[in-house]
Amino acid sequence: VINGMFNALSGMLASAQKLQNSANNLVGLGRNKVAVGNNPERRLGVDSTQASKVDISKEMVNQMTAQAEFTANAKVIAVADETIGTILDVKS
Repeated sequence: VINGMFNALSGMLASAQKLQNSANNLVGLGRNKVAVGNNPERRLGVDSTQASKVDISKEMVNQMTAQAEFTANAKVIAVADETIGTILDVKS
């Protein structure tokens, strides 16, 4: 039971990280990155590069999957908590 709780907690952390990664990908969508530096003649120059291409539909699927994984792991923890409570009640 305890191992199941630890596995579920680990799964919840992994799901939260997936959600964070997906959110970070969406935040940078459509932005230009600008770097300012000196050229050989000591003049200020600006280099602009496009942000990486992000597939919004893929990121939304990733977010929904992470949410479902998180919810499933939360249910595992709830059941394990209930089981431990029952075991403690039986022993008392």
